Amino acid sequence: MLRGATAVLRRAASSGQGQEPGQVAGSARLEPSLLRFLVCPLSKRPLRYDEATNELINEELGIAYPIIDGIPNMIPEAARTTRKKPPVEGSKQP
Repeated sequence: MLRGATAVLRRAASSGQGQEPGQVAGSARLEPSLLRFLVCPLSKRPLRYDEATNELINEELGIAYPIIDGIPNMIPEAARTTRKKPPVEGSKQP
């Protein structure tokens, strides 16, 4: 199964797929067929593709992985937080 995902990544990267003339580098969209192979490296759960932000979202953990030049950056340290952390127990909320 990993071979299929690798082939899709190579094909998308080599063909410039997803980029239109005048499109800024780094904003290429995710190859839709790739989504079925991708899971969160932390939770091993499927991810949701958000076309508006061009990110892969893990709702359960509240994180989003960026997609750069059509290739998902699935390094946990590269993910951004999508929701605010819950308040610390015993603290007052304004």
